[in-house]
Amino acid sequence: MRGIGRRGLFAVALFSLLDAWLRPAKAKAPFFDDLAEFRAFVMAAVKKQIHPDSVVPDPDDPAKFRTTKAGWSLTSDVTNLFGYLKTYPEENVDEAVKRFINSMADAKTRSVDESNIVAVIRHQSYVDAAAGGSPNIRYEPLGADLLTVYMTDRPDSMSAIRSTDLPGRDLASIRETALKNLRLWLPKVGSNDELGAGVLYYVEDNTMLSTGLILLDEFWKSVAARFPGDVLIALPRRDQLFIFDDDGNPATRAAVRRLIAATFEDNFNLLSPNLYARRAGKIVLATD
Repeated sequence: MRGIGRRGLFAVALFSLLDAWLRPAKAKAPFFDDLAEFRAFVMAAVKKQIHPDSVVPDPDDPAKFRTTKAGWSLTSDVTNLFGYLKTYPEENVDEAVKRFINSMADAKTRSVDESNIVAVIRHQSYVDAAAGGSPNIRYEPLGADLLTVYMTDRPDSMSAIRSTDLPGRDLASIRETALKNLRLWLPKVGSNDELGAGVLYYVEDNTMLSTGLILLDEFWKSVAARFPGDVLIALPRRDQLFIFDDDGNPATRAAVRRLIAATFEDNFNLLSPNLYARRAGKIVLATD
């Protein structure tokens, strides 16, 4: 893990860095201004890349389309991809769309083995939307409105593990494998402490695993010198883990909530709009 800088106690540093750090690309115009236009671009790429039987836009949602090929059918949503490219317009659009299409193929194969089982954090709304609250998705309550969701980690996608993917495996067995695989990424944990009052932690080369770090005792031991006591946790996006001093300073909490709100304006890979605290090893909602 990269070295952690001096502990900063001034929330004003966080306020001053938010716009410059969170939104460095906002001055540039997005490649597509219209979501439906971008969907058409992606649909054209789907036709070239996988040669489907049909690709049909959803008449009620400008972000969705349905692809059918050789007996299978899949509904895709380009909202996250559009938001990502709008926030980071320097990214290669064609490569990003290619990865998106590869993830569509991943979703159909659903290959699961011991090496690609991982654990990530999701909001309760994720399970509600993905499965109507069905226990078919393998997950466990973590604390507050957060869940530990077990997923398969593939090169271009992550998808929730369902009961049918691992017949005969109980949650305890899946959890053991997922955390073992997650620990393998600890040497790749990086950090950015430019916010002063807090630190952004992430897994290099696999940022979608970042939220799962809070499940590992080894991670908390590694940051104990920087955060020896209770902390505030922000998980605005699925690839972001922010940890802040829980020093009781209202300005700190207000700044963190502003960070969350600014992230939600980008509207991609969203996880939770709430602020959390870790107290005596338990995750709870932070109340002002």
